[in-house]
Amino acid sequence: YKATDFVVPGEGKLELIFTPPSGEAIRHVVNDFKGAGVALGMYNTDASIVDFAHSSFKYALDRKYPLYLSTKNTILKKYDGRFKDIFQEIYEKDYKSQFDAAGIWYEHRLIDDMVAF
Repeated sequence: YKATDFVVPGEGKLELIFTPPSGEAIRHVVNDFKGAGVALGMYNTDASIVDFAHSSFKYALDRKYPLYLSTKNTILKKYDGRFKDIFQEIYEKDYKSQFDAAGIWYEHRLIDDMVAF
């Protein structure tokens, strides 16, 4: 994963554009700035998320700790939602029975809930 951030110097349109090798670009308006601000663009790959999920599940099993994935998927619906979906799929397919046998669990929670937990 990587990110790019910058200080927006003033009024203007912030856009996010993905251009595939073949086909039409996907374009999203992020914000129409009325004045100065800040902007952030970041990405991750499914392969990286999958590796992170396996590493997290294996660590939890090794330590016999429950595993919580906390995200802000109410705001970052696609980005954090992708983490949530991939973690859940891998858990159900590869780790649920091992977690059950170890008496531990996995669950997703909103970051807001985890702070109060």
